Amino acid sequence: MYPYDDNDNQNNAPRDNYTTGSSYQWNNPQQQVQWDGNTYRSYGSQPGSYNSSSPEPESPKGPKKRTGTKILCGVLACLMISAGSIGGFVALVNNGYVTLNGGASSGNASSSQASTSSSILTTPTTTKAGALTAQEIAKKVIPSVVCIQNYQVSQSLNLQRKSGSDETAVSPTSEGSGIIISSDGYIVTNAHVVSGADSLKVILSDGKSHEAKLIGSDTVTDLAVVKIEATGLTVAELGSSSSLQVADTVMAIGNPGGLEFNSSVTIGYVSALNREITNSENGYTMKCIQTDAAINPGNSGGALVNSAGQVIGINSSKIVAEGYEGLGFAIPVDDAKPIIEDLKQYGYVKDRAMLGISGQFVDTMISRFYGLPVGYYVSSVVNPSVNAAGIEAGDVITKIDGKEINSSTVLTTAIAAKKPGETVALSVTRPKTGKTFTATVTLAQSTGS
Repeated sequence: MYPYDDNDNQNNAPRDNYTTGSSYQWNNPQQQVQWDGNTYRSYGSQPGSYNSSSPEPESPKGPKKRTGTKILCGVLACLMISAGSIGGFVALVNNGYVTLNGGASSGNASSSQASTSSSILTTPTTTKAGALTAQEIAKKVIPSVVCIQNYQVSQSLNLQRKSGSDETAVSPTSEGSGIIISSDGYIVTNAHVVSGADSLKVILSDGKSHEAKLIGSDTVTDLAVVKIEATGLTVAELGSSSSLQVADTVMAIGNPGGLEFNSSVTIGYVSALNREITNSENGYTMKCIQTDAAINPGNSGGALVNSAGQVIGINSSKIVAEGYEGLGFAIPVDDAKPIIEDLKQYGYVKDRAMLGISGQFVDTMISRFYGLPVGYYVSSVVNPSVNAAGIEAGDVITKIDGKEINSSTVLTTAIAAKKPGETVALSVTRPKTGKTFTATVTLAQSTGS
């Protein structure tokens, strides 16, 4: 008896085609049979017909696992290739073989522009050879700048003395600055700093004081030279004002307010060159350095120095008026050098011509008020040639060498262009009589007084 039912529940497959009897007979000749020890089992090539004892087909999970592994390997390989490509590209960029023109370049441009803008605001566009720091300049020049005190004799009343007796007292009337130009005590300053002095005192930057002697003074250029008895002094280095340019950095060193604020330093720029400044006392016009470095009373005669710590100007004046700020002026050192040498050697400026008169300019307002012609009013005469030409006190000079004297600078400018011994033609009016005449005058040697 067949040990299974019609559907062969063990294998879930139809039963083999055979008939039973005294002998076994196969109905399907294509099928083969095999004795498994208990029964015969058939196996063959017919699809879907395999016996219960045949090995079961392997699960398809194997191939699926291999496919997933291949995919994973492929992905990893792609990632490695991409990483290698990126690394190689970065190496090419870093070594300069590849230049980026995109956002990175724009970023670099912005950074470069920002850096350039910052540089313009904080430093000069060019740096001069030999330039020092501000601290180095101050350390170099301050020992060469001194304070000068002007003492004048005055008559004072002593309330405790007997009536009618006088006491002569010496008191400081003004203070200014000076520059040491030789190790043995020669010092240059402004003429107005020492003007009218009965005695002078020089105080060095280290506080030591010395009595000073006036060697020479020139009111035309507002320069003077004094000397103290000392040796081994720190001499200022004189530079060249001709090399200055507008917007160069300069430092002013002096004593604003006098000894109380001695050795003060201010920093600014060269605002302009060759500014024509007229001396209000003598009408002489000089071309000066204009700077915004603070120059206050007491700075007069002090040093204006360049970025190499060289003196390129002698501080002389400042416009002090409402609405003005930062207008200081210095005498160019190139103009001062020959005058300083003459003052040291002669006590005055050699070959400086003068007319030999004193007086004041008559402008249109004074002319209408006093009924005088516009010109230069003569109050006194010191040049014999002027007297010989018939000019006397009370006359008005209206022209010099044919040029009308319509400003205070015309007369002094014309004389400054002459040498002692040369002549000038003057048109003169005598208001008392209304007489007018022309006089030829020989110019005299100026002694600076």
